[in-house]
Amino acid sequence: MIISGSDDTIQRTQKAMKHTILIIIFTVAILAISIQPLLAAGEIRKLKGIADSMSDMDKVSAKEGKNYQRTRDFVSSQDIREGLSKESISASCGQPVAVAQDGTKWVYKPPTSTFFKGEKIYFLFDKDGNLISWEQVYQD
Repeated sequence: MIISGSDDTIQRTQKAMKHTILIIIFTVAILAISIQPLLAAGEIRKLKGIADSMSDMDKVSAKEGKNYQRTRDFVSSQDIREGLSKESISASCGQPVAVAQDGTKWVYKPPTSTFFKGEKIYFLFDKDGNLISWEQVYQD
């Protein structure tokens, strides 16, 4: 940039430019400092979301384990028999982990099992929703 004029005008212009540059640097620094907590808050919200999700998974896992234990106890009791309704099974065992699309097969499993390995209990129902059979399996 070429500045022409008297020495006094040139000095004042250079001084004003320095001040402008300092103001810009100061403004950018203030913005950077003020944005940092907002960015950190966003990260904290993400971490809280992850923690909440893990808490939800723990609750689901605990419920799954509780329902499996109830189901195992029910299957080994004298109360289970063919012809029981889905409502009776649900009242005794809780909600199944999985239900076949047509609703005729229910699966209960502990949280330590997958759908391919481990313990499971299957209930099979007829089209009217009455228990036909049940099976407790352990898959390697």
